[in-house]
Amino acid sequence: MTEVELDRKDFLQFLSSFGETEDLKIVASEDSISAEVGFSTHYLKKSMAVEANSIKTEGEIDISDLKKLVSFCKKISKDSILIRQMGSGKTLYVNGGSTKLQLPTSNTIISHTKTPLINKLIAEAKDTMWTTWTPQKLEISTHGDISASELLDIAKMKDIVGNHGITVSVNADESEFAVAMGKKHTPRIFSTLTVSNSQGPMGTVESDFGHWFTDCLGMLEESAATFHMGESLPLIIEQENTLLIIIQEA
Repeated sequence: MTEVELDRKDFLQFLSSFGETEDLKIVASEDSISAEVGFSTHYLKKSMAVEANSIKTEGEIDISDLKKLVSFCKKISKDSILIRQMGSGKTLYVNGGSTKLQLPTSNTIISHTKTPLINKLIAEAKDTMWTTWTPQKLEISTHGDISASELLDIAKMKDIVGNHGITVSVNADESEFAVAMGKKHTPRIFSTLTVSNSQGPMGTVESDFGHWFTDCLGMLEESAATFHMGESLPLIIEQENTLLIIIQEA
């Protein structure tokens, strides 16, 4: 059995940070909780430190209906919630004081099924200090630090440009990270961020992304961000408690 008691507002913020994900597998261990999701559009891993003794029993928590759990956490007023689950596929019990929730759980958490394969790619990339990607060892050539708050500003622009393609261009010589959104004869937005500790080849490195790009950026936290990207490769963004990989458009 897994059992945790968490600050309701902190837990709600953690759950809400996974965007439109429908289900979620959480790992509770010692002094933190973490979760990861993998799709054809992106991979996201987040962790959250918790107070001492919050993790009553370490283990995994499977949530099959994330929206309903988020809604429950929003509507109760108790400062903390107690969560229990006997195992995979078992009912999730959420105690919000005088109000309690029971959520049925399926044996498969869909958002988690691709993560083992992606984690293998991540481990191989980390072994090379984020300089290669995939078994073909494609070069991740540009690296640097950028403002997460400015990336979050870009995430808010989707309602202006709609579901059109996005191009990210990095020029290490100029210390520029440029995002071009939209297409001809539609509203377009151009944003250029300054890169600190810029590394990369001479000239511009580009990668194209689909309409999911802005949704993915919205999952970042307000903290320092380091990026890695190669020509026509995913955009990798590291933060203290977040790892986001946005998959390029084929």
